[in-house]
Amino acid sequence: MMEKGPALHRIAVVGCGLIGGSLALAWQRAGVAREIVGVDVSTEHLDIALEIGAIDRALTLRSAMQEADLVVLAAPVKESMALLREIAAFRPAAGTLITDVGSTKRAICQEAARVLPEGVSFIGGHPMAGSEKSGIRAASPRLYENAVYVLTPNPGEKPEMIQRLRDLVQAAGAQVLILDPEHHDSLVAAVSHLPHVVAAQLVHQVAELGEDDPLYAVLAAGGFRDVTRIASGHPVMWRDILLTNGDRLRPLFERWKDQIEELLGWINRRDGEALETFFRQAAQWRDALPVRGRGAIRPAFQCTVDVPDQPGIIGTVATLLGEAGINLRNIAILESREDEDGQLSLTFDTEAGRDQAARLLAEHGFKVDPRM
Repeated sequence: MMEKGPALHRIAVVGCGLIGGSLALAWQRAGVAREIVGVDVSTEHLDIALEIGAIDRALTLRSAMQEADLVVLAAPVKESMALLREIAAFRPAAGTLITDVGSTKRAICQEAARVLPEGVSFIGGHPMAGSEKSGIRAASPRLYENAVYVLTPNPGEKPEMIQRLRDLVQAAGAQVLILDPEHHDSLVAAVSHLPHVVAAQLVHQVAELGEDDPLYAVLAAGGFRDVTRIASGHPVMWRDILLTNGDRLRPLFERWKDQIEELLGWINRRDGEALETFFRQAAQWRDALPVRGRGAIRPAFQCTVDVPDQPGIIGTVATLLGEAGINLRNIAILESREDEDGQLSLTFDTEAGRDQAARLLAEHGFKVDPRM
């Protein structure tokens, strides 16, 4: 773990949004550097970062590099690769450590090995954390608590540099996993990238159907919205993910097509046994996954609450939670109910908040169903 007192002179965070800003706030709280400086094309982002205490000063990239021990590229992958080339032109000092926060690792690790001068270390990073909210205003020093944070050093990287970054990530509250960049990209292609694309495609399909029938949107406000939650991702980020990890996704898409064809065959043959086995095996594997882990897709800590259809009921629920100091991230009305009562979907920042809210509401006579 980090030694007592600031271990670094300067950390430069390039990209003061949710991810970069949250890292800066976590490191400010942990006191790991004498100063943390910010670099961003938006002066508004920098002003907010200063206002909330994420950074101590706003600098240009060249000025920030001059005395930086650690540089964090908190931007989409393609932009971070361009920043690497710009940084390389500044001839950073030997011993400088550079990392990124992108969702794919091979392309940027290869680019770093190609352009950075000898003695400058690059260790890829992928924090498995995020929020439905975006931007520096949504930054939180607790964003990385208990989150998996993957590090992908290139072969031959100095062990002391890997340990330095490991210590910093752990100081932000995250759990470190070290992977080869190739292995990382294969894993996340299956457990993160493919599900996001499938969710986005489902949204497109229902949106097209909804052009001729508005009831699709009415019914989609319930469970469909929850199933496709991950489709609400940053378009530029997901563009870059597919551009830099397409070769890992292609065989997964081909396999997906084959499996869809097999499923259609069972339907056409009315093979009830095969269909039942398909759903049973999926349920068994899914239910065996760790409940408390934070994997490649950001978890949603939710519960549903049955409520009577009467004026002021949403305010009653929100007031109960607010008076108990429970932070409610989002509240939605589920409209796909056939009985007289309605149902609210509540989303929380933490599992503990969700569980505390469920207990409180149950004590006040509400029927609560935690979503696992």
